[in-house]
Amino acid sequence: MFKYTVDNSELLTEFMEMFSKYLNKSYKFTMHNIANPLYSDYKDNERLILIALNKSVYQNMYSFLRLTESNMQYAAFSCLEHSVNAARLYYVLYTTPKYMHDYISTVNFSLEEAEKEIAEKDAEYKNDENYEEKEDFSLKEFSENLRRFNTFRLKSPAISSQLINQNVYLGLGCGKDEVSDELQHEVRKNIAGAYTALSKHNKLFFNGGADEDLEQLEDELYSKFMEYVKAFV
Repeated sequence: MFKYTVDNSELLTEFMEMFSKYLNKSYKFTMHNIANPLYSDYKDNERLILIALNKSVYQNMYSFLRLTESNMQYAAFSCLEHSVNAARLYYVLYTTPKYMHDYISTVNFSLEEAEKEIAEKDAEYKNDENYEEKEDFSLKEFSENLRRFNTFRLKSPAISSQLINQNVYLGLGCGKDEVSDELQHEVRKNIAGAYTALSKHNKLFFNGGADEDLEQLEDELYSKFMEYVKAFV
């Protein structure tokens, strides 16, 4: 059961419980989609790579939720970083067959270089007068922010914010004490990022009414997410 001492804890609890249900249902849908040869033109070795990456996205995200529930926030954010990095690689290999071939055949395949090439091509499209720019969530940027937190490069929120009354708290449930503003901000940012990252990953799998329960849950979760975000505006 999710319990927090952070601001708007009841709303956060409701969102996290819905997020957990969405995670489980989305995982089953995406795995069925990848594993079914009728849904794709992947070769067997390519499909196995996507299956392994998809499992990593969801298993690490699941660990993020469970560790957050257990007040083990350092470990939770580390698992979230692994989940996002798996989603980054999945996106590159899924959307660009060339990179799938390079990933299989090249020992020194670079995810960062592949993402850079994709970004450069996207920049070319932006020069088109008919191009309509849309704000997009960057998995790479989110991963880099997590890395700064997990390696203590963000020293204030990662360390000093957890020192309260000469005690050190590593999670969100701190009894009657309140979590510092810095850590609350980090928690809100990363929970919002976790939801957005998984939502972006799930959009790679065409649903189109194939799973109406999942679509309904997506709508309900988005509504709850916006309610939670607006609570801090």
